[in-house]
Amino acid sequence: METSATTKTTTLTTPAKLYGKDLSEYDDVDVESLLAQLSPEEITILAKEVDPDDNFLPPDQRNSYECTKEATGPLNRKQLIEHINKQAIETPDQPEFEPFVQGKVRGKKWVPPPRDARDIEAEEQIAIDMGEEYEHALNDATQEEIIDLAAILGFHSMMNQDQYHASLLNKGQPVGLGWDGITKSTQQKLFPMDPPNNTDVEESIKRVKDDDSKLIDLNLNNIKVLP
Repeated sequence: METSATTKTTTLTTPAKLYGKDLSEYDDVDVESLLAQLSPEEITILAKEVDPDDNFLPPDQRNSYECTKEATGPLNRKQLIEHINKQAIETPDQPEFEPFVQGKVRGKKWVPPPRDARDIEAEEQIAIDMGEEYEHALNDATQEEIIDLAAILGFHSMMNQDQYHASLLNKGQPVGLGWDGITKSTQQKLFPMDPPNNTDVEESIKRVKDDDSKLIDLNLNNIKVLP
């Protein structure tokens, strides 16, 4: 004697709500036709008021602020640093409430506590004389050789991930990441977004409390609209 059981799966959806109001009446509205009636200025204003719910968009594209100034030219890092230093030197200092007098001590002078003789002895033992041969080799080493040596010795704080993996795999150091280079972030890997979960939470809770035998699987992940 053979018996067979069939399970009927029903998808329960929860109507979208905004501030407690039902948005189902706007399901049949043609958004494309409404946008076609707007002028470019109105579309710009609308884009500033709406935050796209997309985690893969860079922050500058989700921010409502837009810089309308034209670029003054390509980035010149050396010239930019020189300009910042010049601005810092030419900017006058703020006047002091109490003028500085050389040699005059105000308040209680801090005196460092005496150090332990064992700590001083331990620091003296750390100093290592590598010899003229090794010092000459390090002085004549290139940036790539020093980076490879740092990767072998495990000095991760001296390099970024791209330099470290390039040294281990012997691929050659990336161009523009030397001592005067600009650190760049690794390109983000984009993955497809998970589809929305349209499970009716209230109905699911009711079926769980009623111990519904037809309810086999219940997924409450990725529910964006909650009652």
